[in-house]
Amino acid sequence: MELREYQREAAAPALRGRNSIVWLPTGAGKTRVAVHVCRRHLESRRGAKVAVLVNKVLPCPGTAGAAGGVLAGAECAPVHLVDQHTEKEFHVLQDAFKVTSISGDTSHKTFFADLVQKSDVVICTAQILQNALVSTEEDVHVELTDFSLLVIDECHHTHKDAVYNKIMLRYLQRKLSGEQDLPQVLGLTASPGTGGATSFEGAVEHILQICANLDTEKITSVQDELQHLQSHVPQPKKQYDLYQERVQDPFGDQLKKVMLRIQQFMEKPDFSRDFGTQIYEQRIVELEKRGEGVAVRVWQG
Repeated sequence: MELREYQREAAAPALRGRNSIVWLPTGAGKTRVAVHVCRRHLESRRGAKVAVLVNKVLPCPGTAGAAGGVLAGAECAPVHLVDQHTEKEFHVLQDAFKVTSISGDTSHKTFFADLVQKSDVVICTAQILQNALVSTEEDVHVELTDFSLLVIDECHHTHKDAVYNKIMLRYLQRKLSGEQDLPQVLGLTASPGTGGATSFEGAVEHILQICANLDTEKITSVQDELQHLQSHVPQPKKQYDLYQERVQDPFGDQLKKVMLRIQQFMEKPDFSRDFGTQIYEQRIVELEKRGEGVAVRVWQG
């Protein structure tokens, strides 16, 4: 598998065995980087075993939440990310390694431990792994140390009560207790997000928390090969066009006269100086609510 130069830059820390996050924009080939890291890991380490964790299902193309936007009434069967990763990317490892995919729709997840033992790469939802980690059934239960590499897709979800975070909390507890042979961690994301922060400092704090949750030493975004990345994955650019307020607005003037006449008819305070502002809108909403209350009382009386 040939990687582009910017993908090689993104893969470098993981290839050195470091816990890291690959941060590449959508369409830049994060999963391909992960497949490359998995192959090198399996080839260079005796008894290596990889778990690739994904996040439920992929929205239908053209529906709300999908990259294609919103298409009212669109119907399709959601593509499970387990199947997508297996069929579109990780299948290239099958030339030399046993790759097994397990989702909530597959019945053989009840024999998870046996499948892990017989496979080199296991692609599954995070919930299936979490269930196996806490299970007391011999056919299902596994330990984190059964794996040598943990790939976490959409790793920005590793926070709060998300299942990714539950798995990583177990990982960190084992590490702090001195347990050895824990797997290397590789996170993949197009955007770590801000966690709802409204300031630069808050956004940085959120990203640092994600790194801590993933026990990550380094976030790899492209720097040296940035121009190469941009040539292959052009990013949208923002453009702001400033305009001056109209010197004359005859339609707006007539509309304001009508609004003023309505206010005078209702014998309400003069809000005309606030026309077109959020303050005016808020006052009208409050007036509407009071009017609804009066109408209800009249109807009930």
